Amino acid sequence: MPMTVASKPAALAVRRQLSASAYALLLAAALLLPATPAPAQGRPPEPTVSLDVKGRPLGEVLAQIARATGSEFLIDPSWNRVPVTASFENAPLSVALKRVLSGLNHAIVYQPQNRVKIVIYETAPAAAGAQPALQPALSPTAPPPGRAPARPPQPGLPPAPLPQPADPMPEPPTEPEEETPPQG
Repeated sequence: MPMTVASKPAALAVRRQLSASAYALLLAAALLLPATPAPAQGRPPEPTVSLDVKGRPLGEVLAQIARATGSEFLIDPSWNRVPVTASFENAPLSVALKRVLSGLNHAIVYQPQNRVKIVIYETAPAAAGAQPALQPALSPTAPPPGRAPARPPQPGLPPAPLPQPADPMPEPPTEPEEETPPQG
């Protein structure tokens, strides 16, 4: 049955009314849904760990965290006997490791298959059970003699002038020598 010209506007009005109703229903349904955060895509939730240790060897503490989280830690074995103290409950693995390693200059590198590489940027302890010699990040000593302290370049500012040696004392004026008559 062919459609007449008079029925086309009526069909469009019905279609507009349905799309507006459908839109209102979708909006109401979206507002009624509970707001839940979307999980991180491609990343499983970070494992949590609880720990309460005082003066325990780092290797033992990392083994305890490994059992609780299923992680494998890669670290220079010379650091296994360094004593650590930490206390936390249900902390994410990243937070737990930062707290355990807080007294050391370190980097944590997360690798695939639950492997975690820990790099400590200090001299390894010399003897078993010895504390590593902690180097201060900023030395309180003055720069070596003969060198001016460096100032990093800053946009819009001229470079810092280097110290100039003190002006030497001017030499006293010399008096003209008197001519002596030739003797002859």
